[in-house]
Amino acid sequence: MAAVALAATAPALAQSGLKAADAKPKAKEADPDVPTAIGGSGGLVVSGVEVDVGGKNPNDARMNGWREAQRLAWPGLWARMSGQSASSAPRLADSALDSIVSAIEVEREQVGPDRYVARLAVVFDRARASSYLGSYAALASSPPFLVIPVLQDAATRMAHEPASPWLSAWARLRAGESPIDYVRIQPTPGDTILLNAWQAERRHIFLWRALIDRYQVADVLIPELILDRSWQGGPLTGLLIVRFGPAGREIGRVRLTNRSGDVAGLMDTAVRESDKLYVAALRAGNLLPDPNLIEPDVPATALEDTGPEIGGGFEGGGGFAVRVATPDDAALQAIQSIVAGTPGVEGVRLQSLVLGGESVLEIVSAVPMADLRYALDARGLRLEGGSLRRRASGEAALPPPAPAAQEEQLQESPGPEARN
Repeated sequence: MAAVALAATAPALAQSGLKAADAKPKAKEADPDVPTAIGGSGGLVVSGVEVDVGGKNPNDARMNGWREAQRLAWPGLWARMSGQSASSAPRLADSALDSIVSAIEVEREQVGPDRYVARLAVVFDRARASSYLGSYAALASSPPFLVIPVLQDAATRMAHEPASPWLSAWARLRAGESPIDYVRIQPTPGDTILLNAWQAERRHIFLWRALIDRYQVADVLIPELILDRSWQGGPLTGLLIVRFGPAGREIGRVRLTNRSGDVAGLMDTAVRESDKLYVAALRAGNLLPDPNLIEPDVPATALEDTGPEIGGGFEGGGGFAVRVATPDDAALQAIQSIVAGTPGVEGVRLQSLVLGGESVLEIVSAVPMADLRYALDARGLRLEGGSLRRRASGEAALPPPAPAAQEEQLQESPGPEARN
């Protein structure tokens, strides 16, 4: 949808409390190493508002049309947020509407000497509109959710690959048209690997925690679209399965059909259907973030750096990094579970992931290094320098470390010369 900024009427808009939407906002230069979100939440948008009004002159007709668009858009916003009919929306004066409308976008317009015909989009400020939405204000903005759009097309499964048309369809969704705060990523090569289609089927909580932390979101939404083509260019159907959270809890499913074979059109429809299901789930209280995705708080004493890095004489109270071989996700999950259950370990966190290579774990422990090394060895893991590996079959176990009390007694006991 093309938005046209009406710069010629900017002074009049400023006086009336309205602003023309900027059609081409200045693009911010992105850091290639940082995930880039697209379609920020912005305002709440009600699009497709048709107006046909008159006026004393072209500018007066346009202003009358924009005010009429506000009056028509408010009931539409109320109906979307509350799930009730538009006729039940509370009546607002023009001054109140001026205070909560942040922009008017022009989708199409015709301006005559004394008449204005247009299709407009009205952008409401989320925070200001919330004061008029009553008990539905909580729906004006959801927690941020990472979107992993999974596409199954014949034998191909894809998610954040740049060639995915399903990813492109989600990028076309205007964030302001939904109360859901969708976090959609312009994928870097690293994002393509991390957010692949198979990630949506993994139940590895440690890996999900790392993704939640990386993208600064509360949880994850997984809309999956399965395409079925009759023949190339012919009619096609799609099964939309809308899921939520790392566990893949199903919110709903919809069967879609496009007889003209328009893939983009079917996917745009699928995005809108996904949004309807997610908004209904949000309204029903079924989109609550999983508390297990938040890294447990580690006591402050365990985070103090009171000893040297691993490989030296570590003496309790600190976090250190180790490299582990991770041929697949199951191997990583197994090692993390073993480390987390080791006596003396207060926390374990995934710092970097390289499936098929070496990943980096951060271990937080307050016990002496010798005791930690022995405890890990007793659970089948050998800690050597900066590497953590499984103890090989037949490899001798480590002897228990000397108790600290015995070491002090040996140091304080006088030698034979002193006794003589």
